[in-house]
Amino acid sequence: MVDKKLPIHLVLENLKNRINNIPLGNPQFADPRYQEIELSSKHFHPIETFDNNRAICYIDGGNIAIARAPNFVVELTRLHSCKYQGRERIRNVLPSRIEFYTVCCATLENDKIMYETEIIPVKDEWIKFLPNSKDLKFDSFDVTLMSGRQRASIDRVADSTRLFAEWSYTKYLIENELDKNDIVVKDGSLQTLVTNEAKYANKTYDEAIRKGVIFSGLSKTSSLFTTTGYPLLSSISELAENTNLKDESWYYHPIVDIVHPDHRAEMFAVKLHKNSEYVFRFEILRDQFLNMSSEDVDSVIGALALNSNDICFPGYPYGLIEADRFARISNQERGSHEIQFMSVSASSGFWASINRHLKCVNAHSMLDNLAGE
Repeated sequence: MVDKKLPIHLVLENLKNRINNIPLGNPQFADPRYQEIELSSKHFHPIETFDNNRAICYIDGGNIAIARAPNFVVELTRLHSCKYQGRERIRNVLPSRIEFYTVCCATLENDKIMYETEIIPVKDEWIKFLPNSKDLKFDSFDVTLMSGRQRASIDRVADSTRLFAEWSYTKYLIENELDKNDIVVKDGSLQTLVTNEAKYANKTYDEAIRKGVIFSGLSKTSSLFTTTGYPLLSSISELAENTNLKDESWYYHPIVDIVHPDHRAEMFAVKLHKNSEYVFRFEILRDQFLNMSSEDVDSVIGALALNSNDICFPGYPYGLIEADRFARISNQERGSHEIQFMSVSASSGFWASINRHLKCVNAHSMLDNLAGE
């Protein structure tokens, strides 16, 4: 009797045939403002970690919806920063955590559906760290928010509020927490994608340049490809296996020459610990990189590697691990905020009106409850 293959076996065979034996290729960027540089083993550089006086400040943010309908969304956003010198945690001067509510509503203006946003800080004194609500007014067909040809979801505006707030908060951190030759590390790339986002990024970059603070970003994920459809960072990692650095920490540069005005960055691939299984995309503000020597670059990346020895996640800076952990908003916290929102709405006699809107999107939650999820 011949065993019949399960469909999942066929799935795996199909996948194996498609991804095995693909040539590494070369970096590919669809935008002509990115000038690709051919992959080469000559572009690997060893990372040397040594104690230095550079402080590193890390920033991340998290947000979660408390109430959502097609025409409005209420979200809680939390930003967290932490500062290290080598492996030592340093106390912040500014609040290390700030929180605020975002209220985004659809309005009609000149026969167009617009999305308008108000920001309400949990503490009044935190308002200075946050973006201006006027910069968070968008046409619902803003191409930087749309998915395909569909009207942008109002959630995208709420998400953009977090992005803008991260830039704004980081500017204050640079002003008050860091000195010349220190480093700020943002979670994610330095590319700005949303209307008005570059306004906040450029102000933050200008402050970093003024103070001589190195501005950088480390991305947890990457969707970049090579000319053969191979993930770019996987290609670089595989290329490293044929070098004398295969069992060491390294950085790879150059990858691409970026002349895009909304992406003021020099791009690297980094393996920050010899035992790491991960290669990350790392970027330095291009304006600063152009004035850096190779020793300066080695020192910046070495300082980052020195902070990437967490036994639970070797090769990822524990400053970003901390920032991510404390910026996250748990489902339990969301539940308490939802209850508070419902309670205040009910006591003010507004719950019935709000609930009519919420029922437009919460049928999925009802199905989850019926399924026991």
